[in-house]
Amino acid sequence: MKKVLLTGVALIIFSATVFAQTNTAILNQNGNSQSASQQQTGNYLQSVIEQDKQGGTNNGNYAGTVQNSTGSAGNYAAINQKNSAKSNKGLITQGGGTGNEATISQSNTSGQGTGVIMGTTSAASVRTAGGNWSSILQRGNNNVLTFTNQDNTSYKNYSEIDQYGDDNRQTSVNQSNTSYNNDAVIKQGASGAGVSNDRAVVVQTNHSDHNKAYVTQLSSGNDAFITQQNYSSYNTGTIKQTGGSGSTATIGQLNSDYGTATITQTANDNEGTITQKQNSNHSKGTILQEGFDGEASITQDRDEYGVATIKQYGITGKASIEQVKTGSGPSSGNKATITQNELTTAGYNNVARIVQGESAASGRSDKNEATITQEYSNNTAKLFQVGDRNKATASQWGDNNLIQGVGSSFATQRGNDNTLTITQNSGSSAPYVPNVANVSQIGNSNTSVITQVGVN
Repeated sequence: MKKVLLTGVALIIFSATVFAQTNTAILNQNGNSQSASQQQTGNYLQSVIEQDKQGGTNNGNYAGTVQNSTGSAGNYAAINQKNSAKSNKGLITQGGGTGNEATISQSNTSGQGTGVIMGTTSAASVRTAGGNWSSILQRGNNNVLTFTNQDNTSYKNYSEIDQYGDDNRQTSVNQSNTSYNNDAVIKQGASGAGVSNDRAVVVQTNHSDHNKAYVTQLSSGNDAFITQQNYSSYNTGTIKQTGGSGSTATIGQLNSDYGTATITQTANDNEGTITQKQNSNHSKGTILQEGFDGEASITQDRDEYGVATIKQYGITGKASIEQVKTGSGPSSGNKATITQNELTTAGYNNVARIVQGESAASGRSDKNEATITQEYSNNTAKLFQVGDRNKATASQWGDNNLIQGVGSSFATQRGNDNTLTITQNSGSSAPYVPNVANVSQIGNSNTSVITQVGVN
């Protein structure tokens, strides 16, 4: 075994290339504008770089670690640039091997500073010399721990994790606790190099505003989670899963205003869930699914002026939007739209469900809009609205379609001054199976228009 321990105060450039089976390199630097580089080849590799001014601002440092391995032993790399770290750059590359660990910490009042950064800088000159930049690249399977911490009053930081391998289940970025204007990017897989059974998590919570989170996963059986909640407003969460089936995507923006959440999934048997509730006003949630047997759900409870949109292109899809009032919280001025089957003539057996204004505890809300569009045959639209001055539109193009309530009862509007418009068109070719619309309006000054067109 070879073990190296170095400490420095000003500028230290460290490079170690070793070829033994068990190698350990530890570097401590205390000061500003420092540069550290470590390179290891073999198995059982361990690398640690510490850059901490211990009491002062830690400006303009660069730390880079490269580990190349072909074995299954598992390597460990850590970079710590924390405690008032500003304009720092940390990079870890682990090429090959299995069961690796990589961690970067740039936390505790970090970012929004100026200084000299080396390692050919960039990443928009480390966020225009304003924040920190961390990057982890891993090639290999079964990595046991991969994470970046840029939390606890952190500003203008950028974190990126790229993984090419299967069964990487402990991958995460944490930018929380009064942290602002941060970006987190996790990419798992690439064109021609898909991955399976990977898991990615981004956490931007607890009074953390104007943050952006992006997760991209290519191929099958992957899981992605983004959490932006607890008084964390103006955040954006985006998940894209392509090229495979059986993946799940979840975005939670709870008790946070002006959040934007987007999920895109292609192929079959995928599941997308967006939750924007508990006084999360002016939220926008969008789910796009292409393929068979997709499930999409958006929940905006106790919110006002929320916009929820689900588009499904395929067959046997299920889509649900809830914009309801729970307890004493309001739930007015929301818009819900579900569109199914626009890209294919083979769309059938889809189910769309919209509930506005009522939960299990009951409640009402006003001025909401619900729109359901379904193309081709054997589809079901379910609708329930409670409150005043609500609007609902359901359009079905094809035969043997059904409009009903959220259970098996009538599609219902309960309240006053509501408008309901139903269109069912079986097309111009006979024979066809008749469509059915079961609708009910309860209250005063309500308006309903039902149009059914078909050929015997």
